[in-house]
Amino acid sequence: MKLLKCIIPAVINFFIYLTLSLIAIYCLIFIASSFASQTYTITHGEYFLVWIVMALFIRQVSGDISLLFFKKSKKIISNKKN
Repeated sequence: MKLLKCIIPAVINFFIYLTLSLIAIYCLIFIASSFASQTYTITHGEYFLVWIVMALFIRQVSGDISLLFFKKSKKIISNKKN
């Protein structure tokens, strides 16, 4: 059960970061193409790399998103204060 309590927030974070990075990539391409009036194309390999790097960037900027869905236990909070 303890392992499951660790895995579920990690999986939720993983999919949220990937979803947010997907949205961010499409927004960046749309904004760039609308201002420059040009067509931007990305190969599948470039897209995959940008998607993963963007997910890591969003992770660094946002912190732990799963805290929105799960409450931290009092034990974890008290350990951080000490």
